[in-house]
Amino acid sequence: MGVANGDGMHGAEPGLRDAVSGTDLEATLQPLERATMLPPAAFLERGVLDWELENIFMGGWICVGHVSAVAEPGAYIARELAGRSFFVVGGEDGAPRAFHNVCRHRGARLMEEAEGKVRRRIQCPYHAWSYDLAGNLRAAPHMDGVEGFDTSCYGLREIRTAVIGGLVLVDFSGEAPAPEDHVGELLPHLDHYSNAALARAGIVEYDVAANWKGIAENYNECLHCPGVHPELNALSDYMSGEGLYGAGAWCGGTMTLNEGAETMGKEGGHLDRPPIASLAEGDLRNILYFALFPNALISLHPDYAMLHTLWPREPGRTEVVCEFFFEPATIARPDFDPTDAINFWDQTNRQDWHVCELAQKGVSSPGYSPGRYSVEEEDVHAFDSMVAARYAEGLREVVA
Repeated sequence: MGVANGDGMHGAEPGLRDAVSGTDLEATLQPLERATMLPPAAFLERGVLDWELENIFMGGWICVGHVSAVAEPGAYIARELAGRSFFVVGGEDGAPRAFHNVCRHRGARLMEEAEGKVRRRIQCPYHAWSYDLAGNLRAAPHMDGVEGFDTSCYGLREIRTAVIGGLVLVDFSGEAPAPEDHVGELLPHLDHYSNAALARAGIVEYDVAANWKGIAENYNECLHCPGVHPELNALSDYMSGEGLYGAGAWCGGTMTLNEGAETMGKEGGHLDRPPIASLAEGDLRNILYFALFPNALISLHPDYAMLHTLWPREPGRTEVVCEFFFEPATIARPDFDPTDAINFWDQTNRQDWHVCELAQKGVSSPGYSPGRYSVEEEDVHAFDSMVAARYAEGLREVVA
């Protein structure tokens, strides 16, 4: 469902309507063996990105990060999207809540850092208005004599928040379906890997000169792995594994570790850490990968989880936050060292960003027209189909 425009109407902005046709979308929504990829405008046009930000990112559930970042009261993560800053903060009751990052007095930003921790109050750095962790205004200096001023009317503007499978989701529209429906049958996989109980042990941030959808498409296939990722392909053959299916706004599958490899990491993928305790022996040969629409890429390994979140900035620019999570007991070991996994994926990520940037440049050429999917690009097609379905919905709304 699209979010309301300034005139109170729902529908497609001219940028989408002028750039993408129903014929384009029908071509993408065909069965895989007959389908054609998204049109170039989906990767290039500012109007299309603006529509996506308002109707996809602001119009439904997006992933902000992992629950461990806000597990303690006062711990927060702040993000910016479509020119709007917001933050999620751990509550006194253990439940995280999201708020617009705006003081109700003169509009100053409250949280200036991407992550941090406050005590029991969120204090504005400008005039020292302060709010509790539930967003209620608790102190407003020099407002005692103001006629009709009611502190209960000036709490922080809250954003609908959910935690499911260890992922923190927010819904700016307040109208998205239940988060359980969005995550759907991805949840049992997250629970099987104890994702909600893991803790972060590393973070790397990137600024990638490519469209957010191109990054997601790249994540959803490994046909490029032999040429682009020889180190990864040495640990898991690019044709290994199988697709996983189920209800919810996600796609993904498995990869199988090669003989002698125990995880994905430097030094041949040897496992110097215990596997995640909830896993069975049969799980230890698999890597699971999922794209939760629109902006979360989740990779589950025998001993750790990795989460990428995508934050579009321009049609050809995306900020990516990559985080690594391990069991707390593993982190507490005196010999714990996550750098083999972090360095392996930092190398792999940078290889990915290079080819994503090459594709972004090529899509802008007049010599490019949308290509066809190979039969091995099932997840790429599944992701693009979620995008195309949202575009088609937007075009139908504007006609109505």
